[in-house]
Amino acid sequence: MNHRVFTVGSLIPGKSAPVRNSPISTVFEKRKSEEIKPDLEKIIVVQGSNKFEITPVKGKLLDAALNQGKPIKYKCQKGTCGQCTVQVLQGPGLSKPNEQEHFKLGNELNNSYRLACQAVIL
Repeated sequence: MNHRVFTVGSLIPGKSAPVRNSPISTVFEKRKSEEIKPDLEKIIVVQGSNKFEITPVKGKLLDAALNQGKPIKYKCQKGTCGQCTVQVLQGPGLSKPNEQEHFKLGNELNNSYRLACQAVIL
């Protein structure tokens, strides 16, 4: 990106300021573009007849969903009640099922069911 550099002399009518690349703005623009990831893949889950799209944010799947205003049903948040069970249809980077999920969900883990309070977004 080209930036005009103005000096006192360049403000005199008829004089033009040299154009140069500013290393500060170039570094800033590069950092800014690295932070923005517009193509983030959504995590899509189903609970009952409700389908939710959740933007991946590190932490528990349930916390991310609730913070984004998704009304996922839950109760204990410890993995014992099973109220927060969801079926993951699509989703990048979830942790492997933990011991509590294996105990509560058993073979349903093979059908992509997870406890939202236990599944961690990586």
